[in-house]
Amino acid sequence: MENSVLWIFLTATCVIKGVCSQSVQMEAGQSGFVGSKVDLPCLFINSIPPVKISQVTWQKVINGKKQNVAIANPSLGVSVAPPFKDRVSFKNPVVRRRTPSLEDTTLTFSSLRLSDEATYICEYTTFPAGNRENTVNLTVYARPLTQMSLSTPTLVARSSNLKTPVATCLSANGKPPGTIRWDTRVRGEATTQEIRNSDGTITVRSDFILVPSKNTHLEKLTCITSYNQETYTDSVTLDIQYEPEVSVEGFDGNWYLDRQNVELTCLTDANPPVSLFQWRMLNGSIPNSVEIRDNVLLFKGPIRYEVGGIYVCDATNSIGTSSAFMEISITEEPLPQVGTGDVFSVLGMLLAVGLILGVAITVLLLNRRKPRGEMDADSTDSAPSLKLAPPPARRKPGDEFQRSGRVYEDLPNTADYVSYRLACNKDDYPEPYSPPINPPLSLPDSPPINPPLLPLPARLHPLQQYLLPRLPSLLCLQISFPPLPIPPSRPCTLHLP
Repeated sequence: MENSVLWIFLTATCVIKGVCSQSVQMEAGQSGFVGSKVDLPCLFINSIPPVKISQVTWQKVINGKKQNVAIANPSLGVSVAPPFKDRVSFKNPVVRRRTPSLEDTTLTFSSLRLSDEATYICEYTTFPAGNRENTVNLTVYARPLTQMSLSTPTLVARSSNLKTPVATCLSANGKPPGTIRWDTRVRGEATTQEIRNSDGTITVRSDFILVPSKNTHLEKLTCITSYNQETYTDSVTLDIQYEPEVSVEGFDGNWYLDRQNVELTCLTDANPPVSLFQWRMLNGSIPNSVEIRDNVLLFKGPIRYEVGGIYVCDATNSIGTSSAFMEISITEEPLPQVGTGDVFSVLGMLLAVGLILGVAITVLLLNRRKPRGEMDADSTDSAPSLKLAPPPARRKPGDEFQRSGRVYEDLPNTADYVSYRLACNKDDYPEPYSPPINPPLSLPDSPPINPPLLPLPARLHPLQQYLLPRLPSLLCLQISFPPLPIPPSRPCTLHLP
């Protein structure tokens, strides 16, 4: 349909212009994949007045030589060369009619082959103008076949740490070649090479190399092949064989005399699995009270001192043999056991202490990093209850005496003042004020009178039990004012008349 439209457009152009020379219209290049269908368009643009088309010939150019592919002749019909007979035909059905129209002689390849890649010539023989031709380049692509497999049927982990190809990924017979990359968690490296085949295709081979070990067992390798914006993936799982890894369990460190129902178990990790377990005892033989059950040592009855020693388990598979041992010691009395609750309590305390220490250290570091001005502002704005009281102001000796004088002035009268000084022996302290005008009141010396202890009535009002008779208004005060040294005071005795 497109070719017909193009032919009509070109013919109309020539009619409008009134003149047009003959030409063969073709595309510069065509491409397709192996096995696909592809068209090679060829249109003849006739002149006005038109010329007569005598024959159309399709030819393939190989190494500079021409090979006929198909011929369309108005008198002889259509013929296709034997190498192309089953796969090549003229697309336009009018070419195959008894009275053909040869302006459109597009050639169709129904099943493309790699050998079809070449330059093709579409040649028109006309009368009386002669021959007109044009060429098209046909490119054939080949999708590669992706294949992935283990490099060897058996991969064995050895102690030599030699790198070994473990998997191979192929992108075979591609044109152009594909690209290969690996996706895996396994640490290794890839080596890639290209192989050119005789048909023009290229095979890409990539080998993944690593050191086989127990850690790579059952790991997944994925090969990703990219070709012409298409992606193909394939995966394998590594099967690494390794000798057994052995451990002995069952001894809890608290085997004591007369304990029962104890046993040792030989645990293994191996590929292939362990086929043979053997128990032995270093520097001696296994006691008769110990029963061997494959990978288990069963200690029958109450245990005795003679079952103590070093027990060895040998585990064997097709790759090798490995061993493990356990030393058994017997005590006379059972060891104190720590309950699970105690363990959790200790862990909780340790966690709490660690949390508190972490918070304290964090606060300390933040305070150290805080600027000096911010710390002063924080201390100023803090609550009064958190502030430290300022240190007391240092007083002078004169201030102490003046304060003492103010105390004296507060006395009710001079008689009380004199009685106070005599009773409290205040003669040793200087007075900043003059002695009173009235002569001092002297009291006669008399032995001290101890007032009798009067029994209180049994039945008194609750408030009356705490009432004492009022004494004369004589004050005996002893006031100390640091930092002045104060000599020891003599006892103050008050004599009542």
